[in-house]
Amino acid sequence: MAETFFAPLWKQRAYNERMRPTISALEIRFRGFDPADVTQFLEALAEDLEEMARELDELERENGRLREENNRHRDTEATLKETLLLAQRSADSLREASEKDAGRIVGEAEAKADRMVQQSFARMADTEKKIRELRMERKNFQLKLQSTIDLFQQVLNFDKEEDELESSISIHRPKKREGETA
Repeated sequence: MAETFFAPLWKQRAYNERMRPTISALEIRFRGFDPADVTQFLEALAEDLEEMARELDELERENGRLREENNRHRDTEATLKETLLLAQRSADSLREASEKDAGRIVGEAEAKADRMVQQSFARMADTEKKIRELRMERKNFQLKLQSTIDLFQQVLNFDKEEDELESSISIHRPKKREGETA
């Protein structure tokens, strides 16, 4: 009766998904039964232990490999973080340098623009001064020309008056004789 209860469990070597034997502690503790069954049971148990030892070794190797891989991933992650930080710092530094350069360039451009505006105002003032001087010269020339024209008009008028006066006055002069000089 005991054999029918215990034998099918260990003879079939029933296992669950993780290769663990389904033999209970009660089945291991029985004694005084058929020595051949016990020997078979111990043999099956030894095989199960060997299989478990192999699986444990394999799992330990897999665990070690996964740990190494995990460490490599962590190292890679740390390297990537450092690289990202360096890239961010570099970008920040580049942005700051660009902003400084832009500020300097804008400052220089504004200073140059101010100088150009001042130079333009100075040229404009010089040009306006020259225009005023030329207008004064033109006015002086017009006045001098008008004075000259007036003077010539007076001379012409005087000559005309002289001619009219001389034509109204007859002067008798003796006729010149031959060989006389005036």
